[in-house]
Amino acid sequence: MKLNVLSASVLGVTMWAALMLLLTYPHDWITLANAPVLLILVSSIYSLLLPLALSLALSALAVLMFNYQMVPPVHTFHVDLHEHGILLITMMGVSWLVTYLLRRQKQIAAREHEQAQRTLQLMQWSEQLREVEDPQTLLPQLVQLVRTLAENCRSVVLGFQEPELPAGTTLNKLQLEGFQACLKENKALGKSTGRYENLDDLYLPMRGKSNAYGVCLCLGDSADFDGQLWVRDVQALLDQMGLACERRENLLRAQSARELAQNQKTRSLFLTSIAHDQRTPLASIMTSASAILEQAEQLSKEEIRHYAELIHDESEQVARLTDNTLTLARLSGDQVQVPMQLESVEDMVAAVFQRLRQRRQPHLPTVKVQAGLPLLNCNMVLVEQVLDNLIDNAIKHSGAPHTVELNVARREGEVLFDVTDRGKGMNAEQIALGDRSRGLGIGLQLCLAVAQFHAGRLVFSSQAGSGLLASFALPVPVDQE
Repeated sequence: MKLNVLSASVLGVTMWAALMLLLTYPHDWITLANAPVLLILVSSIYSLLLPLALSLALSALAVLMFNYQMVPPVHTFHVDLHEHGILLITMMGVSWLVTYLLRRQKQIAAREHEQAQRTLQLMQWSEQLREVEDPQTLLPQLVQLVRTLAENCRSVVLGFQEPELPAGTTLNKLQLEGFQACLKENKALGKSTGRYENLDDLYLPMRGKSNAYGVCLCLGDSADFDGQLWVRDVQALLDQMGLACERRENLLRAQSARELAQNQKTRSLFLTSIAHDQRTPLASIMTSASAILEQAEQLSKEEIRHYAELIHDESEQVARLTDNTLTLARLSGDQVQVPMQLESVEDMVAAVFQRLRQRRQPHLPTVKVQAGLPLLNCNMVLVEQVLDNLIDNAIKHSGAPHTVELNVARREGEVLFDVTDRGKGMNAEQIALGDRSRGLGIGLQLCLAVAQFHAGRLVFSSQAGSGLLASFALPVPVDQE
């Protein structure tokens, strides 16, 4: 920048010197009639290159040289004819007027260019704020923009709830109080604002529609901020930041409201699933118990035993539903911690079948376990609970005895537990929602929660009338691949 100014000054002085040489050593084509035009033309050019005061002084010297060299009597500063005096006065006036007007126009053009640059900065800043997720992360860029625009400022300090001080900058108690007052009142404070004029500094808020989200503190000592255009531009930058912060706050509030509504919906579905899943076994228990109590004398031992076994089986079903509910509630809690360790697939499958035998399950599924399966990093109790739910549900709705199959195999970095039956199957909507008619209420939610907890997946596929395939996949640990 300094080099450009120096080059322009050298060029302007060179042009003036060339004009002076032409006036000092005139040629035949330079006459008293056309020399004033040449003088004004050249002075209008170098006036664009040189400071105003210097241009006026050089123009005056050029007119004096014209008088000395070309106005009779030559080589003197006397003027004999009245019209020659008028010519000299006119030349001086026109030269100075052109110089002043051109310099003024140049200043206006420079200010317009500067304002256009600031407008472009505002537009680019607005684009940045629209694209970024959290506008507060752009505070360093905002500080640089304000420092670029702010004139008459010793230093600039910005912050949201508290000022973020650059290295080597400290604030006194009065400045900290001014920062908090500006944040609270959401109005500009300090020198030349009409509010708290006793303050030496300028406090500009990051204004939202309802409150301020931060403050820009311009440390100016004895500077006067009144009428400064940069103050308006800086306030526009700060207002954009404030509105962006407000938009983000509104988005977060709306997202929180949606999550709360979703949680309420999930809780309602959860309670509905509990009520539905437990209603059938409880009704069976109550019916059997009432039959024993009311008709004990008329019932045979075999009938009493039948009702007792029914009560026992349905009680076990209620116990499993309760276990599922408690486990699901535990997995849904915040910062849940469940112990994980390497477990054998064969051991987990064997444990599940042992429990099925203990429940005197008459139709155990056919099992196929691929040899050489790796150990899985999982919680054995949760995985067994998932397999128990899937197998128990498949047995209930298999459509025919001994048609349920459990196939365990490794495939593409996963171990798949495929449970298939030959029941009526499920359509796409039932699979998406969880068909409670097949007992997939709390049980399905638990299976999905366990799969997600282990970074695995649970997928159902079915063709109506031809059964259901439930695929429970767990990832193979990296050190087991």
